[in-house]
Amino acid sequence: MNLSTAQGQWPPDIHWDSPAGIAIDQLLAQLSRPLTLVLFGSSPLQLTLDPTFASADIDLFCDEARMEIEEALKKAHLRKEDGEFYIQCCWAGNFRTSPRWHTRATSVTRGQATLILPHPIDILIAKLHRYEEKDRNAFRLVIDRTGHPTEAEMRTELQYSIDLFRPAFDEEMSGDITTNTRLLWNDFYGRDIDVRREIIAPALARLREGHAPDLPAEDYKAELRRLAGE
Repeated sequence: MNLSTAQGQWPPDIHWDSPAGIAIDQLLAQLSRPLTLVLFGSSPLQLTLDPTFASADIDLFCDEARMEIEEALKKAHLRKEDGEFYIQCCWAGNFRTSPRWHTRATSVTRGQATLILPHPIDILIAKLHRYEEKDRNAFRLVIDRTGHPTEAEMRTELQYSIDLFRPAFDEEMSGDITTNTRLLWNDFYGRDIDVRREIIAPALARLREGHAPDLPAEDYKAELRRLAGE
């Protein structure tokens, strides 16, 4: 399975006998009409790369039918209060990853539902906000099994994901993705990375060129100092 982001859509084989697959089938049995569900978190990796990969829950979203899904989870006894393995119905905004994730996701028909599975690189990028040991394990799994993402692929994709590096709202409880990106580079690519020079500055330059090509050249060092101050 080639997971290079240059290869277009991701074509996975699904392990329906995995804990995630079994729980999804239990949920789908309770739905009364066709719905499209987007899976994220670790469960897509369990479904496609390793059915034994640890995942305590399944994160999904379907904003247009959230109440209906919550009721189906109640009937299937798949809520958090029902057991150790559960399904969590989230908001689409909880999946914070590359803006290009839609172009790489693949869809799978199961019963009357359509399941959208984001590409592994987008699953991994979303884990950089937290980057705990279980998130490192997800990187290990994908890189060991596929050889991707390479350093160049990850750097390029994070440049496209520049908004993830903007200062968070004061009340937002999220990790430091800049620091976590440096940890990622040390863990998996064997070196430190200057995130502002190698990811943020080139992305800002491309944004300037794309939206206002006739503007005079900007002092990107000053822009980086401004971002650092914020």
